[in-house]
Amino acid sequence: MADRYRHTQRGTVMIVGMALLAIFFAFMAYTLPSPGRWGALVAVLGLIILAWLFSSLTVSISDGQLQWRFGPGLWRYRMALADIASVSIVRNSLLNGFGIRIRPGFRLYNVSGLDAVELQLKSGDIRRIGTDDASGLAAALRPE
Repeated sequence: MADRYRHTQRGTVMIVGMALLAIFFAFMAYTLPSPGRWGALVAVLGLIILAWLFSSLTVSISDGQLQWRFGPGLWRYRMALADIASVSIVRNSLLNGFGIRIRPGFRLYNVSGLDAVELQLKSGDIRRIGTDDASGLAAALRPE
């Protein structure tokens, strides 16, 4: 069945942040003596891999399921639309961070920006999915 909603947000904050850190560690690797150089090079490689893994966040709705995944899809999440009690548009604090975060009261999935759609689940749990299309995602999640 075709997706009822599908949107991919580029992880600009994640990519730029990790690239800057990778450049810093590459400079460190260049200037450090041999034993420390290898640790800095490992850090560079790790940051490049993390930037790739969190390069985007794709959200889709189809077949009664909400699905979201980071970058190439190593981390995938799904939930039944029937498990969602309410949907609202929220603005995250910069202190909540980016990536996958567990904060007091909610779990956040975000790659860039501060806008998110908050899902109050019937179980009482709260999930926030960061997006640059909060109104479109919220509208797609509300019952037809």
